[in-house]
Formats: sequence, structure tokens, C-alpha cells
Amino acid sequence: MKRFLWVLTALLCVACTSQEAHLIYLPEQTSAPVVNVTPSPSPEPEPIYFAPIEGEGFTTDPNGLPILDPQTHYFEYYLSVSNLRIYEHNGETLIDATITNSFSKTLTGGLRISFYDASGMMYGYADFYTADGGLKLFSGENRVYADVLTEVDVQSMDFTLKVTTPFAPEN
Repeated sequence: MKRFLWVLTALLCVACTSQEAHLIYLPEQTSAPVVNVTPSPSPEPEPIYFAPIEGEGFTTDPNGLPILDPQTHYFEYYLSVSNLRIYEHNGETLIDATITNSFSKTLTGGLRISFYDASGMMYGYADFYTADGGLKLFSGENRVYADVLTEVDVQSMDFTLKVTTPFAPEN
């Protein structure tokens, strides 16, 4: 009987409770928002104004390089000295070297080597020449020679190369 009362009490409790239903409203379906973008103009570089340039124009070599210093232009841009060998033979100081001409034509000019000690005093110099006696450099590698005018051993001294006659294409 106790069980019966328990079941009856449980049913009364369940039957006496009230249930409420709530309606939940969902928002209406909306379209995606459209962004109204106005593009900003792309930045433009500021104009640069130059004052008119007065004076002479510059000349160019056959390859189109501007000739800024006619004295050394072809030497600086097209000639390179390598395999420099200084030696003494029969009481004379001699030089053998290779000068590479990367210009498309033969170049002629004059090149001098000068020897200096640590204090800057010159102790000898020599002018380079090719086998024909002048300094005529064909395209490619050219063997050159020089007889050093000196009375001391210059083999371990500092030296400079200087253009004595400007190099120019041979006509």
C-alpha cells in the first residue's frame, strides 16, 4: 500500500504542474550588406623640375659610354694590366706584362709605370711598348714590355700606372 501511495503522490505532482510554451521569434532573413567603397586615387610622384643645363654636351665612345675624362677614358674602361713581372737581366731592370683590351678596335696611346719608396720618392719609371715599338693594343691580350730607368732595385717598391698619351681607337 505504501507503494501505491507513493505512485499516487507522484502522479498528482506531475498532473498538477503547469507547463508553459514560449514562442521564439527568429529574425527575418536579410541580404548581406553591400559596401559602398569609393576608391581613393592612387598616389602620384611629385614632379621634379630641373633648371635648364647650360654648357657643352658630352661625347660618347663607339660603345655609347660617355667620355668624362678624355685623358684616361679608354684606359679606365677597356684596358686591364695583368701578369706584371719585374726582373733584372744583364744589369738592367725589365718588365713583362699583359694588357687586355676589351674594346672592339685597336687602341693606341702611352702608359708609364713609376716606382716609389715608402716616403713617396720616385726611384724609377718606364714606358710600356709592344713588339712594334709603340703601344698598339689589339682586341684581346697583348704582351707588353718596359725598360725601367733606375739605378736601384725597384722590384719590391710601390708603383703607379699613368696614361702619358691618351688611348684612342686607331683609324
